[in-house]
Amino acid sequence: MAKTKAPTLPERVASRIDALTATERRIAEYLSAHPQEAAFSSAEELGRATGTSDASVVRTAKALGFDGLPGLKRSLQGELQALLTPANRLSNSLESFDDGAEGILTATLRDHVERLQQAERSIDPQAFEHAVELIDQARETVICGFAGLDGISAYTATHLTRIGRRARTATDTGYRLADRLLMLGPEDVVIVIAHNRIIVETRVILDLCAEVGARAVLITDTLGEALRDQVDAVLSAPTSRPGTFTSQATVLILLEALVIAVAARDQNRSLETTDRMNQLREELMGFSRADEVALNLPSQRRARKRTNRTESA
Repeated sequence: MAKTKAPTLPERVASRIDALTATERRIAEYLSAHPQEAAFSSAEELGRATGTSDASVVRTAKALGFDGLPGLKRSLQGELQALLTPANRLSNSLESFDDGAEGILTATLRDHVERLQQAERSIDPQAFEHAVELIDQARETVICGFAGLDGISAYTATHLTRIGRRARTATDTGYRLADRLLMLGPEDVVIVIAHNRIIVETRVILDLCAEVGARAVLITDTLGEALRDQVDAVLSAPTSRPGTFTSQATVLILLEALVIAVAARDQNRSLETTDRMNQLREELMGFSRADEVALNLPSQRRARKRTNRTESA
């Protein structure tokens, strides 16, 4: 059997945050946001950095499930060696960039490459395959992304529909979300996108899935450890380094991979549905897609312009 991947420090913090005291929470959040300092600093140094004490730092490490500060530091040093050293180099490079557009473009592209490399290591292939099976077998897939993720959710639902799978979004917040959840049933699957903290909408959705028997797939940055027992599959999609602009590019690529993998499970169905969509488009436009291409060829446009000028003369 495959060895279970140990939870990361941010995952431990997210899963235990409600059980921590105010002091422990302050220390835990600092350790999570400053992994390099946490990995190589003493308890006394971390106590000064957080405005607490060395004893509080040790208690916090134990509250997070480590055998003490040495265990926490060993865990972080392993993660840094595997994941964070390239990110740290990029962070140092970013600090040296000026505000020029070229430097920002280069830094952003490199940062996203690093995020994708992390995702390749952090996503469990078996969990991904299980998520694909659930979506493929579902009566309907409901994508739930909040706080700016409604566009990504709608994009995914559209592409699932285009390959012949029923899909829709449930991205409203507050009481309006109730209307989107009413028809959820045991043959459905819900894709929940949630990062950093468990909002009330996420809690209500997962509770409802458990109540009606719907399956749940979680796409998350740090909540996998906290919510693993409440979902059927966890897909870890790192979004950004702590304290930096949050990007959902990794989430979008992961969702696209899910759509393509679902399409591959029944290629005939996927292609037939796509062909049918093209037929409907042609009927709506009044001409075929091939005609549309011909109408927009530069040579065709130039020929029409010459004809018009001749007739005017």
